[in-house]
Amino acid sequence: MRSLSIASVAAFAGGTAVVAVQYGLGLVSAGYPPVVQALTCETDDADDAAEVALTAQEGALVPVVEFPQGSTVSCRIDAPGADYATWSILGPTATTRSGPLDAQQPCQTPDDFSAQDPSRLTLSACQRFVAQRPGLYLLSVTVMLRGLPAVDRVRLLARVVAPPTTAVEPRAIRQERVAISLRLREAEVEELRSTDLSASFGEHGLLPQSRTFQRTVLRLAPNEEFVSAAFRVRSASQASAVTLSYEPQSRSVTARYTLRAGSLVDRWRGWVTGTVEVKVRRRRMARDIPLPDTDLAVPGRTVLDLPQDTDIAGAQVLIHRVGSATVAEAVPGDAMTLDGIRILPTLTEDRLILDASVN
Repeated sequence: MRSLSIASVAAFAGGTAVVAVQYGLGLVSAGYPPVVQALTCETDDADDAAEVALTAQEGALVPVVEFPQGSTVSCRIDAPGADYATWSILGPTATTRSGPLDAQQPCQTPDDFSAQDPSRLTLSACQRFVAQRPGLYLLSVTVMLRGLPAVDRVRLLARVVAPPTTAVEPRAIRQERVAISLRLREAEVEELRSTDLSASFGEHGLLPQSRTFQRTVLRLAPNEEFVSAAFRVRSASQASAVTLSYEPQSRSVTARYTLRAGSLVDRWRGWVTGTVEVKVRRRRMARDIPLPDTDLAVPGRTVLDLPQDTDIAGAQVLIHRVGSATVAEAVPGDAMTLDGIRILPTLTEDRLILDASVN
């Protein structure tokens, strides 16, 4: 009995010593949080490369670099000791992505990252972006070491500059008042519906816990037919793959996934966040979409904003000269002639561009 008591006391003392050593090491390591040593950004054109060594702390001036519109920008973070990071971009377009950091991975594009399985999500130390729209962007990178309360952050202002346009002498320009509309013919079209999926699980017990969730993420309209569905991840930890399925009876798309949480001692939690993209097919009725009357610069370029959420797939452009019976029609990309004026229409997601010249 005496030997058993001595062994029990020794085991308790040993366990206490181990906990004390781990706590002491935690306090020591907490004094050395991950530090961002540099953020390097460069374009695919070596002549436009921009490298910024960021050592300024919060409150200091944020470096500003410029990139030409349309260029591919690759940014790499150097943060020894970090094992988790969040990249975010705010500006004319916004995006964010976060996950366990893997410095050995090649540079990731947004599609490379979002197409990953949430259960094996990794974030490269190098992220690639395309400077599509002109304007001022704020790039922010936050790094951390999981288990420690300290984080480090670095920020960079990037100005995307549009290419210079060739100036036209004012005396060579005249204005023609025109009425414009988009003609949509009856057709079967496919559309992409997007909805956010975000969930977390933080129930802690004596042992690590897990729970499987099933949620309806989208219901199809009566005139829509399901085609396919995919999940684009933005951030995940302790999560399984997200399985999407279509239920014909309820005409709904459901998401199924499992999240895990640590014990009362560890207290880590699981989460997943991303976008569910559902492709649907529907029958579109024929109709005309009138746009505001505008002054057409001849020669020159005229840009009109399209109404939000306009379905322009397969649309034709109709231009009517105000005060004249002349009407010209063409599909985007093909030129039309209107009273001796050659007009080339181009459609983007949110704009109609008319390039006019004299025949």
